[in-house]
Amino acid sequence: MKRLIQKTRGVIRGTSSAVLLSAGFHILLLLIASTVVVVKIVQRQEAKFTPAQVNRPKMDLKKLRVKVKDSSKPRKAVERIVSSRARSSMPDIKLPAMTGMGAGLEKGIGGFDMMTDLSKMTLMGGGRSVGNDLAGTFYDLKRDRSGTPIPGMTVSEESTDPPGFTEALNRFLANNWSPKSLDKFYRGPVKLYATQFMVPPCKSYIAPPKFGIDEDIQSCLWAVHYKGKIANKTGGKFRFWGFGDDVMLVRINGKVVLNASHQDRGNIKDPGDWQSTAKEHRQYILGSSRARVGDWFTLEPGVQVEMEVLFAEGPGGTFTMMLLVQEFGVDYQKNEEGMPILPIFKTMKTPEHLIDEIKYTLAPGQADLDKGPIFSVY
Repeated sequence: MKRLIQKTRGVIRGTSSAVLLSAGFHILLLLIASTVVVVKIVQRQEAKFTPAQVNRPKMDLKKLRVKVKDSSKPRKAVERIVSSRARSSMPDIKLPAMTGMGAGLEKGIGGFDMMTDLSKMTLMGGGRSVGNDLAGTFYDLKRDRSGTPIPGMTVSEESTDPPGFTEALNRFLANNWSPKSLDKFYRGPVKLYATQFMVPPCKSYIAPPKFGIDEDIQSCLWAVHYKGKIANKTGGKFRFWGFGDDVMLVRINGKVVLNASHQDRGNIKDPGDWQSTAKEHRQYILGSSRARVGDWFTLEPGVQVEMEVLFAEGPGGTFTMMLLVQEFGVDYQKNEEGMPILPIFKTMKTPEHLIDEIKYTLAPGQADLDKGPIFSVY
């Protein structure tokens, strides 16, 4: 034993201190490892949200397309503005074709159909303006503003022409055709917008219901005043031919150019007491009488003028309003009597259903319903 101890001591003594230090360090680590519990820490990762894939149907989107007539040209002064942003697609929307925008109403009504329904237009006018017409106001001269009958303003076998009727119309004419002079009388609840004045001989009850007047009201002692703007694209020199039963007067820019009233209404006169100077005056049959011929008047190309027309019915019975137009220097076909077949005055092409209605009572060769100038303000 002593020998073993002595050998060991020799070994230790002969070993370097660095080796001993290393051996001691490792022994220490083993002791720590045997006593310490090693805990593994797991770092959690945050959960990531992944949206569910939804298959949505794709919409078939098309660009807006609006058809425009070739005649509709933009103004030169208008420049095209192009956006740098990408245009978004829009659903296919069909709009009415915008026709007649360049030529106005000469070729009929164009643009959007919501403008007016021409199928509802009557011989006395339509219920909505087409923007190129004369607005008509109806006056019942038998009743006051409240609708109460006016004493003495009646028609009977003994009195077919009450003096109040003539006085009312002469007062209107003397006061520069002012509607205020008719304020005391009942006005029709509906305005009508006329594009022509062509009613061949018919019953006088045709007019009141069109203006919203009760059909039970006696169709006599009434008047209609039309007023609006007219123009002609090329201008020219014109005059009116016409006949009105009972009363019909026309003036341009405040000047009477035609009094085509029935001869029995000679006591209804404008302040200037207009008289025709035309050699053709009362030479040819028109409607139920003879055509009255007006004064020549000149229109500058495209320049608007004011036009007014007064119609009135006295005792009732037959009613007529026929207004034709003659252009200076134009040769017209003549009828059997030798009268030129003149076109009707119009501010737009006459709808087909009105042409059919006019032809029903119009004598052949008295008027041209298709041709002639258009007095459009566009």
